[in-house]
Order: sequence, then C-alpha cells, then structure tokens
Amino acid sequence: MSVEHLYNLDQQVNTSDDPLQSVAGTNLESKSLWVPSERIGLHSIDIPSAPERKWAELIPWILEDRVLQPVEEMHFVVAARDDQQVHILAVSQQDIREWIRIADNAGIAAVAMAPDFMALDWEPGILSVGWREGMLLVRDGINSGFAALPAVGWVMVDSILKSTSVMPRLSISLPDEDMVPEHLRAEANINSSSVDWQFSAFPAVNLMTAEFKPKAARPVWFQWWPVAASTIAVLLLTVIYLQLASRSFEAEVSDLQQHLLTSHSRVFGGAKPALAEFRSSAEARIEQLFKQQKSLQAEPVAALSALDAVMNACQCELQAMTASKSGVQLKVLSGSKLLNKSLNVPGYQISLEQDQKAGPDVFALSMKPRVGQERNL
Repeated sequence: MSVEHLYNLDQQVNTSDDPLQSVAGTNLESKSLWVPSERIGLHSIDIPSAPERKWAELIPWILEDRVLQPVEEMHFVVAARDDQQVHILAVSQQDIREWIRIADNAGIAAVAMAPDFMALDWEPGILSVGWREGMLLVRDGINSGFAALPAVGWVMVDSILKSTSVMPRLSISLPDEDMVPEHLRAEANINSSSVDWQFSAFPAVNLMTAEFKPKAARPVWFQWWPVAASTIAVLLLTVIYLQLASRSFEAEVSDLQQHLLTSHSRVFGGAKPALAEFRSSAEARIEQLFKQQKSLQAEPVAALSALDAVMNACQCELQAMTASKSGVQLKVLSGSKLLNKSLNVPGYQISLEQDQKAGPDVFALSMKPRVGQERNL
C-alpha cells in the first residue's frame, strides 16, 4: 500500500475547468495518508474499570473536560495502552471528513490516516525533531509526539527535556541549522534531511475507524458496469424491437400482396398471376387497355359510338353499313323517326336522305368527321 502526505495530495488536485478531465471521485488508487499532527490531540487516561467493549462509549465523556469541541463532534481512537494507561488520539470529525474530501478530489481512496509526527524515526532514548512546511514535528515516544509552530515547539521540547530523568539524545532534521535554539545545538545531532513521506514506515494506528472506516475499494471496471449494463439493455431492446418491427412489416407485406392479387382479379378478371409475375402481368394488361382506349377514340369506332345518341329508340332496322376512316354510312329500314330527331353530334357532319332506289322506307344516314377532327388509329 503506497503512502503519501495529505498536503501533497492537496497540491495534486486537478483544477481543470473541464469536468471530463477531473479525477475527483475516481478512487484510482488506494493510499495511507499522513495528516497534520497539529489537528490531533493525544490524551492519556487511566485504564477504565469497565469492560473494553464499553470503552468507545466511556472515553468521550472521560475526555469531555480536555477537548475544546463538544464530544459528539469529536472522533476518538485508542492508539496504544500499557499496564496503567490508555493513550487516545482525538480529532474533529469535520477534519477527517475534509481530509477524505481532499483525497477524493485527487482521485485517491484513503484507507488509513496517522499523525505525521509518526513519520519521524524513533528509538528509545532519542527525541526526533523534523520539519514540515513551517511546522516543527516532534516525536518523543512510539505513540507520542506533536506538531507546532517553531516558537511554541521549541518551548515544548525544552519542557520534555526537563521532565525526563535521563536526558534523551536529540536528532534534529531541519532545512537550516540556525533554526535550532543555540542552547540545544551542542548536544544535538543536526542534519538537513527532510522527511520522506512515501518511504516512512506507516504505524499500526489508524484514525479511520467506526463511521470513517474505509469501504472496500472498487475496481475501475466496477464504476463502468452500470453504463455497460445500460448499453447492453438498450442493444437487446433494439434487437427485440427490430425483430417485432420486421415481423409486423412482413405481415403488412403479406396483406398487401393478398390485396393486390384480389384487386388484380377484380380489375382484369381471369386467373391470379404468381407474385413473381404480378408486375409484368399488370403492366401488360394496362398497356392493352390503353391500346383499346386509343382504338375506341379512333375512326370509325368513335363515329359509331357517337351514333348511339341518334340511333337510340329509332325503331329502325339496319340493312347495311359501310365504315372507313372518312366516315360511316348506314342504310336503315323504317327510319322515318330519324327525320324528327336532332342529328347534331359534336365534331361530325350528319346527313339523312331517303333512298328512292331501295324503297320509301329505306333511309341513308351518312356521318363524316368535320374538317380537322379526323381521328386515326
């Protein structure tokens, strides 16, 4: 598990205005985080007489007079215990939420948090002093230490030195030796090395307990499975829709084919053609009908059709007929009623004469197209 300081994550937050390029909330990597010790209090209390399972309920009220915030706004973690005392880390719940938010904005899933003074090397008989961005880090025990501004931090270091029966050795790592008070320089081992946050041994202490316990990290693919599932569902619905639409279309085509065959029989009569021959058969019959229509409009058929109005109810008998492109000539018996009819047919010249040679009841009816009205086949 990789380790990093919270402040380094804060510098890595993506400030791009493009939300598509942001890594916030992706949890691409899990990390253990060093957090600022000045925001964490270390308290030691006598071991409670209650069973250990009850300590989580008792500790907040035991420390109620030592913390500055209401205990319901604080988070307490047992860091260590010895034969007589329990050592407790107290931190504001709001601070932990803010640290988790910073990690989340950097695309990091925080799995553990510990005070950054614990990143200093320590061994019995040594008091370690380090530096972090204007803050003095001090570690005087395996689970004890603090972070403070230099003016306050050196006073606290003097207090620790005076309260010990055996003077510990000082191991000081600062950017500038002049930052060390003059009275401490002679007995101290001073160097300019900085704390390596990534390679410092991370302690067993973890501030992320109870409600802040990290959730199991999800793999990257897990974040995309809802989108993939939705895409697959859409594809399946599309395939089903296409199949239903295809079947519906096939049914409509079948109905249309049946309708065409029925209509063909009604219009043209005769046997129904096969579907493969339907178009050619219909086109041939339509072409034939057009030819018939054209024939009916040509002479002498057009003239004979026009005579219907004249010959209707004439009570006469046709004896002879001569038809040509130039006109129609009829010989009718008992055609005297034609003399009383109007022989006006648009587009034609009509004459009616009695045929003296054939007899008094025989009439000759002649019908010719007017000039410019001739119609040819």
